[in-house]
Amino acid sequence: MNIKKMITQNNQLREKLTNENKVYYENLLLYLRFEGIMRDEEKIEAFLLEVLQDILLAQQDGISAKSYFGKEPKVIADDFLVTLPRSLWEGIKLFLLVLVSYAGSSILPSLTTTGKPIDIGIMLITSIYAFIVIMASSKYLASTIYKLTVFIKHKVIRLLVLWVVLMVILAPVLLINFWVHTPFKINVNGVLGIVIIMVLWLIGLFFYLRIADKKFWTPFVFVAFVFGVMGIAARLPYLATFINVKSGRYVYAGLMIFTMVIFYLISYLTIRKMKKETNEH
Repeated sequence: MNIKKMITQNNQLREKLTNENKVYYENLLLYLRFEGIMRDEEKIEAFLLEVLQDILLAQQDGISAKSYFGKEPKVIADDFLVTLPRSLWEGIKLFLLVLVSYAGSSILPSLTTTGKPIDIGIMLITSIYAFIVIMASSKYLASTIYKLTVFIKHKVIRLLVLWVVLMVILAPVLLINFWVHTPFKINVNGVLGIVIIMVLWLIGLFFYLRIADKKFWTPFVFVAFVFGVMGIAARLPYLATFINVKSGRYVYAGLMIFTMVIFYLISYLTIRKMKKETNEH
């Protein structure tokens, strides 16, 4: 069974847990996935699925997860991680994921207009910073978030605290983009910009087709497609002339706003549908 299928099965089986067992297991899952950075993801997901199945079997006999294992979730996770050393290849994959994610989220929106070069140096610096932070803080985050889930019972408050922690960590990314400038810039006007948009489309399509559950990512695909079309239009001579006049800029700005409204609407409907399907399982 591949990783995506294991995660999908995990999400479905987890809904069968009692409230007590669900809290116990999700503490284990959250800690293990954070602490498991740069380790074999397939083995981690297989272990999580195995533990979940054991808990469900014990639950059928009226035994709680805590009584069945006789240990705190963190202890179980640490005992397993001792047998799973960190991997250089997993680190390389993580860095590439950070780089591609940042490039996709920052380059495509900037390609909707012309005249502003892309700072490749900033992109690399930001990606390296994000990677270092992820690696340096993975153990700290794992322990911190685990403690939050143990001591803060209200889910909304936990999410709020987690959001604040992540914002503090990610704030320097905004500062780097605002204050730092490098000479490594490329002009993306004309044909080069169109080629870059198409390459980003192909990369995005490749990853989208490999995702098991595509519903969550569909709104992002919509935005990427519309922004890409707008970027190509801005680089076509006849349309560029229209876009550069005052009325054309208003139409262009209105289209961007309309796209984001549709994005949020599709996202809301998608999340609502996913919740409904989860409750039905």
